[in-house]
Amino acid sequence: MHYLFEKGAPNGKKLLLLHGTGGDETSLLDIARFLDEEATLLSFRGTIQESGMNRFFKRNGLNQFDLVSLEEESDRLIQSITSVSEEKGIPLEEWVIVGYSNGANIAAHMLLERTTAIKYAILFHPMSLGVDTQDFPLADKELWLSVSENDPIVSKEASNQLVQQLKNRQAAVTITKTNSGHQITMDEINQAKQWLSGR
Repeated sequence: MHYLFEKGAPNGKKLLLLHGTGGDETSLLDIARFLDEEATLLSFRGTIQESGMNRFFKRNGLNQFDLVSLEEESDRLIQSITSVSEEKGIPLEEWVIVGYSNGANIAAHMLLERTTAIKYAILFHPMSLGVDTQDFPLADKELWLSVSENDPIVSKEASNQLVQQLKNRQAAVTITKTNSGHQITMDEINQAKQWLSGR
């Protein structure tokens, strides 16, 4: 997978960036640098093309997900994260995922459906993808999620379902509610930064 890597200060956070539909490996850089100006950054570009837009897995229409692609691309992403981490000498458990929309969705899916040493995630406007096949505990995971009351893409039911999936598996979940639609707001970023500072 195509990626961007920026080495930060030794005591900076390790932020793993996953963009939304139509974004690329540069889309979340400014947000990541605001979250921690000394962070090491690893940012991937989704390999799926949809009408010229980058995505991390296929869909067959709005919120109609291709589950075969989802599983294949989840495995591909985990392999890429593991490979780059080994190359750069960064333990997986030091990464904090920062995902938005499509990137947040595949991140949540990976944490729910794959065993991984990654423990922390900041997910802007994620939703459940309707997959719930595993039951191993997620007691070592801590996630911050932003949920909008009037999101035109993520329904309240879909975001609530994801939160419930995570909580059912003992993950620690912090939720910030907004009224901003599907956009990332400065208030959300500030709330995420405050959460991150405690990790």
